[in-house]
Amino acid sequence: MAGTVVHLLIAKKLSECLAKTEWRYPFARDTKMNTEYFIAGNICPDGIMARSGYRRKMKLHTHFRDGIPDGSFDKPGMIPLFEQRMHDFWQEHQEDEIQCPGLYLGYITHMMTDERFVLEERPKFFEQIAPSGLTKKDKETFLIFNKETDLVDFKLLRNFPELEETKEVLERVSEYEIKGMITRQELTASRQWILQHFFYEEHSTEEPEYLQYENMVEFVAKMTEEIIRRLFTEGFLEQ
Repeated sequence: MAGTVVHLLIAKKLSECLAKTEWRYPFARDTKMNTEYFIAGNICPDGIMARSGYRRKMKLHTHFRDGIPDGSFDKPGMIPLFEQRMHDFWQEHQEDEIQCPGLYLGYITHMMTDERFVLEERPKFFEQIAPSGLTKKDKETFLIFNKETDLVDFKLLRNFPELEETKEVLERVSEYEIKGMITRQELTASRQWILQHFFYEEHSTEEPEYLQYENMVEFVAKMTEEIIRRLFTEGFLEQ
């Protein structure tokens, strides 16, 4: 999955693009998006990790991947299943989006980002680390991946000052929940952890070795364009 700061940076850029575009919800044409909810929505799917007794299968569920285990996302039929669940989620939560406009839209854009990351960016990491002898079957591979995801996120924080605005949003946004999935308490705990880990603590300036920072910068730009297009061509929003 893409790093937390990658998600926040894409959310910030998407919110700027949407602010410059004439658009409406297909189901609530007079409702205007709340940018704070939208940015917060982009970190919601991972909020499940704040649940007591957290297990990996819980995160698969919040990421629409029940029955789509790790390593099988690119297998035949998996992407259509995942994307259908994404559309079903949007249909199911229309009234909830009206109550917290932007929150569930942000959830959707998080999922679009992760979809592309798993299909295109994570394989590049496995290619880079292969000469070391490590493979997808090695626990150490994923320990390194998690560490380098953080290192890339920390570098993004240093190089993109607009991320300070996302910090301020997470500090002041009203509490929220993803109904039927993640509770208000869990999402509040998750948001506080993100603020502490990424924005308040001092960070290592170590450079990632296998997960290329430049690739992530390009990924952010590419995903901003792709998601804006998909939101309209796939019917999540209308112009």
